This record gives sequence, structure tokens and C-alpha cells, in this order.
Amino acid sequence: MIAPTDLGRGVWLVTGLLGLGLAGVCALLRGPADAVGALVGSGLTLLNFGGLTWAAERAVAGGTSRPLWIGASGLRLGLVGGLAGLAVTQSAVGLPGLLLSLTLVPV
Repeated sequence: MIAPTDLGRGVWLVTGLLGLGLAGVCALLRGPADAVGALVGSGLTLLNFGGLTWAAERAVAGGTSRPLWIGASGLRLGLVGGLAGLAVTQSAVGLPGLLLSLTLVPV
């Protein structure tokens, strides 16, 4: 059986490597803005996974009530969506690279 921490480390590693590879491909094919978009999208994916892992560990340990756990999950999704919106509107992040990363590097 794989320990949850080992599985988490593997997911972090694979997601990070996929994000870097995708950023490299975007840089070659689409330009630097989409490469940055791919990096931001991969970072958001890792942030989302970190929040999900944290919430799941708390729920399994029994330290939080169900409504609190559901609220934390909703807050996590709202935060990731808000950060994605800010990245696109307030910085030089290419939307195609960001969307490609969020689609191809799921956790």
C-alpha cells in the first residue's frame, strides 16, 4: 500500500514536470506569454491539489465537521478561480497557455 504522503509527493513531482514540459512546448510554438500561462496554470493546479490534500487530511482525521470541510472546499475552488481570473486580466499571461495547462495537467 502506498502512503498518502508518498502519493502526494509523486503527484507534485509529475504535475511539476508536466507543467515545465508544457511551458517549454508553449514557448516554442506560441511564444513567451503562453509559456507563462502554462506555468501559472500548473501552479494553480498544484495550489488546488495542496488545498484538496489539506482538506482531505483534516476530514479523514475527523478534526473538522462536514459543513466546515465543504465550506473549505468551496473557498479553495473560489480562490483558484479568482487567481486564474487575476492572472489573465492583470498580467501578461497568455490565455491559450493557461487553459491548455489547466486542461492537460489535471490533478
